[in-house]
Amino acid sequence: MRKSLLAAALTASALALASCAMPADDPNYGGASGAFDQIDSAVASANAADQAAMSDALAAPTSIGVDAPLSAAPAKGATIVSFTDGSDFQGVFETSLAEAADVLGWKVDSITIDPADPTSMASAFDDAVAKKPAGIHITGDMVDAITENLPAAQAAGIQVVCTGCSSSAPIDGVADTSIDSTDQNTIWGNVLASYVVNNQYAGEDPSVQVFSLPGGALADFNVEFSNSLTDQCRNCGTSESFVDPTMYDVTDPTSIADFISSEMSTALGAWALLDSGQLSAQSADSLANDPLLLDPVVVIGRGASAADIAALAALQGTAPAPQMSPGASAQASPAPVDSAAPVDSAGASGDPVTATGGRTPDEAIALQAWIAIAQPVEAWRVIDQFARLIGGDAPATGPLPSQLLTSDNAADAVLDDNGNFIGIADYQDQFKKLWGVS
Repeated sequence: MRKSLLAAALTASALALASCAMPADDPNYGGASGAFDQIDSAVASANAADQAAMSDALAAPTSIGVDAPLSAAPAKGATIVSFTDGSDFQGVFETSLAEAADVLGWKVDSITIDPADPTSMASAFDDAVAKKPAGIHITGDMVDAITENLPAAQAAGIQVVCTGCSSSAPIDGVADTSIDSTDQNTIWGNVLASYVVNNQYAGEDPSVQVFSLPGGALADFNVEFSNSLTDQCRNCGTSESFVDPTMYDVTDPTSIADFISSEMSTALGAWALLDSGQLSAQSADSLANDPLLLDPVVVIGRGASAADIAALAALQGTAPAPQMSPGASAQASPAPVDSAAPVDSAGASGDPVTATGGRTPDEAIALQAWIAIAQPVEAWRVIDQFARLIGGDAPATGPLPSQLLTSDNAADAVLDDNGNFIGIADYQDQFKKLWGVS
């Protein structure tokens, strides 16, 4: 993997510096700068590859992630149980899940659970198994609470599909974890890290405050983001603020926005990463207008909501021309401030006053960026996966449609009538064709 290879290069360079303390008059002695040059070369190499991946992510998706037709049209009458926390964000998925199921003559029973109560979650899962549905949909944040309950579904012949589950190891009782999985979350983490590196102002070395929800694949996303950021930028770093469902109501936008603003008021950096669009309601506005923050905060995230996309689209054309850090690729962004550049005014002593560096609030707002993940398409993929598993077909493991959205391209994103990102305009027709239904 890229991380391990680069880590080895950095370690080797550091060991060379520590163990080869040659005298300055030795003709082979290159001094400390020689070792750091090696490190910088490794960082530059990683940066180039990752910046290319980021450029690819800016392009609109071209596939729903599956192209194999079902071997036969599914029998009608199946019931799928789906667990949700009741939030508006997850409601987008649940609504599309029911729409997709209806096309097959199936129905969805959406059950709201309390993420702060693992015991009730396990009881709700057992109740669902007792009803003997054809399938049960869960999310990655549920797994720890129902680990001991999952095998009962398998024993009853019930297919369990998990979205947002870590796919690094099989989960006993879960038939599929390929949708919104580790592999794709790793890519998304790398892309957002590259965006931060690309848009730092000269000498910034960004520190990013990561706001994280529980969940297997979300953890994989956050780890990759942190690793990729430090791969590409030697002095960059991250800190994590865990949004604990037992302490904060994740369905209450005001509570979450207050928590995020409070955390950012003591954060060292001027970047905030939200690992789910579920955290974004009111947060970006709160950060942009909070007078207690040390610096204007750039909000980036994974899983843009309709409101996030609309806010980005409204910014089109407002970002100043980019003045990027050395090595960054061309990408629309606010003009960074050179912290060493003198300004026209002078202090009391007559000495030049230097700028403190950083961004204006408007520049920080214009730099917002989101990984948009097609939740409606994800829901149809889940129904498609159940149809394959129940009918005996091989599961489909292709990626979900996604796109890195900025103020430059958000206005051109493919959305549904409610402003949700779908990426593929005719995705429903494509699924119907694969399913053999009209």
